[in-house]
Amino acid sequence: MTLAPQTDLAPAAADVILSARDIAVQFGGLRAVDGVSLDVRRGEVVGVIGPNGAGKTTFFQVLSGFVRASAGEVRFLGDPITNLPPEAICRRGLTRTFQIVEVFPSLTVRETLTAAALVHQPMAAARRVAEETAALVRLKDKLDLTCRQLTLPDQKALEIGKAVATRPQMILLDEVMAGLRPSEAEEVVALIRRLRDGGITFLVVEHLMEVIMSISDRVVVIGAGRKIAEGPPDEVVRNPKVVEIYLGEEFELA
Repeated sequence: MTLAPQTDLAPAAADVILSARDIAVQFGGLRAVDGVSLDVRRGEVVGVIGPNGAGKTTFFQVLSGFVRASAGEVRFLGDPITNLPPEAICRRGLTRTFQIVEVFPSLTVRETLTAAALVHQPMAAARRVAEETAALVRLKDKLDLTCRQLTLPDQKALEIGKAVATRPQMILLDEVMAGLRPSEAEEVVALIRRLRDGGITFLVVEHLMEVIMSISDRVVVIGAGRKIAEGPPDEVVRNPKVVEIYLGEEFELA
């Protein structure tokens, strides 16, 4: 199964797949996001960390079209997507997951993945994509179970599978490992790596520091709505500002 559709962009133009410039979000008197800029290159896994209330989720919501930016610009594959509706952004190849799994309890895994695949495929092809995606996320033997019958780890796998079934170029993962045991989180990490090897780019918000540091090519730190650090994991984790506002002196990179 080819995960990400092919692009006609020349290599130099295709290097940066997602670009956000000076993104700001104002809620009344609160500036939730204050001038955050970020580039994500094709094939990367970029982690986003920060304290609760730092603006990470709001920034994510802007990128995926669920919150309007008050200022700034988002480009995907070189095209402006700022403040487009979520379904339009998804059709362009940028999709997301949610921390709280969003499924219809009475639908089967097969029906859920087929519905997601219909974004880009006619029904017959969508059914094939659903089966291929189920195999990829290790749910092939559960295709005919309803979503309410799934365990939490399987629901998380289905949440990722829904994103994969839309044939994205890039996925935004929002705390997909929340509530999982360490062994279950390791399975999700392995899945992310398989998907990245298949051509999908990732931007990941996650609170499990060992996980985010192990899977990320780069880490971005947001605090009080602003980007305060960015770089390779081993550098970011030793940045004095990051230690002060988020990690704490007791954290050590494994």
